[in-house]
Amino acid sequence: MTSTRAPAIRLRLGPSTRRGVLLVHLACSMGWLGVDVVVAVLAVTAATADDPFLVASAYTALHTFAVPVLLTVGLGSLGTGLLLGLASRWGVVRTRWVLGKLVINVVLVALVPVLLQPQVAEAARLARQVDADLSERLGRIPVDLLFPGFVSGTALVVAAVLAIWKPWGPTRRRPPAGSRS
Repeated sequence: MTSTRAPAIRLRLGPSTRRGVLLVHLACSMGWLGVDVVVAVLAVTAATADDPFLVASAYTALHTFAVPVLLTVGLGSLGTGLLLGLASRWGVVRTRWVLGKLVINVVLVALVPVLLQPQVAEAARLARQVDADLSERLGRIPVDLLFPGFVSGTALVVAAVLAIWKPWGPTRRRPPAGSRS
């Protein structure tokens, strides 16, 4: 009996092209981790500062750069990761560790416009009026904005661990011995 499984999509990249794509992938991924560190530093500064001008400056900085830069490096990492997966023996969904990295990337990129952007925009809007009541107006926002940098940074470290150690096996299981497909 012949297999009805569709052939796997596999791109052919020359060695120089592959190295170039890998370099862009690593630069985007490391840049993403760096941006998460900056986001965490600004969020901690805004949450712990007593000076309303420093709080307003931190939220204005977050609003100015966080979302566009995170989306740029996140989508760059996603695109180059997909390209590398399609051009390698690891595939995109053939192995669990690559699938895990893909899920981490897609979830983190999706969270930027869905959760981070509205919170940062609201904090920046409230910080336009700098006075002693700024902390009260911000309410829970400072606490909520402490999580993205730390959670995303941790998830990216997990993705790096998956890339280095390549745990787990293929996503497809072979049929039990003696059975025919």
